[in-house]
Amino acid sequence: MLSVRQGVLGGILVLALGGGAVGVVTAADDPAATIAARRDLMKNQGKQMGIINDFVQNKKGSAADVVAAAKDLEASAAKIPGFFPKGTSLDDFPGKTGAKPVIWEKWDDFKKAADYLGSEAKELAEVAETGDAAKIADHFGDVGKNACGGCHTTFRQKLN
Repeated sequence: MLSVRQGVLGGILVLALGGGAVGVVTAADDPAATIAARRDLMKNQGKQMGIINDFVQNKKGSAADVVAAAKDLEASAAKIPGFFPKGTSLDDFPGKTGAKPVIWEKWDDFKKAADYLGSEAKELAEVAETGDAAKIADHFGDVGKNACGGCHTTFRQKLN
């Protein structure tokens, strides 16, 4: 069985092979594995946003849950650029990724968008530490609209 895990360094994938053997593969060696790993990263970000949304919209969980989810978002945001090597756009892998070629045309803007998500998530964690549900909701709206939405609008093509 072959599974893909995110490596310590962005852009490097650790492949765990059946029997416990581990090999390191760079993104250039296996772009399909890179795409799969970044999809996992993004799915986890969606999960963290869901935890926060449950607190804000459904009054489920606690402010401490929001803190943990926001810190997870902050940490994963720093890894985003490493999961987007050249050659992994929707033009290279149609139907497998929604990564628009504009990512590499405007690489500095893309990195800034990832950094912005990280800084907004950090602020959300700090707000959540106060326990003020109204302030958490306000900042969560900013994260979703400006950090996630801002990047997705420019750099992501929604897949069917």
